[in-house]
Amino acid sequence: MAIHMSLRLAWHDNGWNGHICKKPDENVYCIGRYSYPGDVIGKTRDLDYEMDHAGEDCSKLKCIPACSLSINAFGSKNIIAHSDPPDWMTNGKNAASGVDIPLPPATACTWCYEAMYGDDVEATGYTNKKYNNDLRFEKAKKYFSQFEEGKSLIFYYAGYSNPFSEEETQNYVLIGVSRLKKIGDFYYYNNVSEEIKKNYANGVVWQKPITSFYPSEGFRIPYEKYMNNEEILNKIVIKPENRSPFKYGSREVSNDDAISIIWRFLDVVDVLIEVGDSTEDWKYRKEWLNSLLAELWESRGPYPGLPAVLSLLGLNQLVSEYIKRTNIEDMNNFTWN
Repeated sequence: MAIHMSLRLAWHDNGWNGHICKKPDENVYCIGRYSYPGDVIGKTRDLDYEMDHAGEDCSKLKCIPACSLSINAFGSKNIIAHSDPPDWMTNGKNAASGVDIPLPPATACTWCYEAMYGDDVEATGYTNKKYNNDLRFEKAKKYFSQFEEGKSLIFYYAGYSNPFSEEETQNYVLIGVSRLKKIGDFYYYNNVSEEIKKNYANGVVWQKPITSFYPSEGFRIPYEKYMNNEEILNKIVIKPENRSPFKYGSREVSNDDAISIIWRFLDVVDVLIEVGDSTEDWKYRKEWLNSLLAELWESRGPYPGLPAVLSLLGLNQLVSEYIKRTNIEDMNNFTWN
């Protein structure tokens, strides 16, 4: 049974399509504290440049936007992302410098931040460092190695810095899903000193490129089309009830959580079909989401084979209806022998 991943994106006003936002000055969410990665965009964004190139294709621009780690999640072209080293790496004579990261279509960067701060990576012995960075690197390698290319799903979401968070209630927001195509390489900062190489895992960059099969496999909620239509927007926005998988950049997503999320995506597709949305072929997306349900359901039952049979017979539209009518109590009591 494949393990799935969540992947946080900085907010974008045009579908993370590899282009600069249409109205960069109005996107106050990507620069927030809970954007990705953290508030880095707020500290490094060149708003004047983005305003001069609003809506333009990043693959044709000379300068790299501050949101480059997220902007191409659903893009169709190759772009370049950039990551600067932390401030403490840039002090002194042998200051490290940033690194460019090539991003294929449908690629965004992420990191397993939670694994970097556990008790099991704390430094021991006589040292002034709190964490053992070699152990941190090993934890990162272990985290990303558990996902299977061609099998695992990627669930994209926005942190609290999004248009649907309020002063009283901060919300994560689901953006879309696709299947994992490739986990990219680890990258390292340039001009790293020997001391940093020794003590900080060769100066590894805490960003990992993740490529999906989108658009052939995938679904994305077209928030950008309905930001001024509150009635429809309220029907398509998804604030996950179980927030646990959507923290710390990237976390594992279980099959059960995946099933729950896919159900909600299907509800959104039905709304888009009902209102006659022409952004793309939503019936095709619904077919794909139903095929995912069959796949996920087969992994956890009860009677797990029936949805797969329906899918093989080309009856994907019946999969979600079958699952909805399956006895939920039986499902919750189901265990592997």
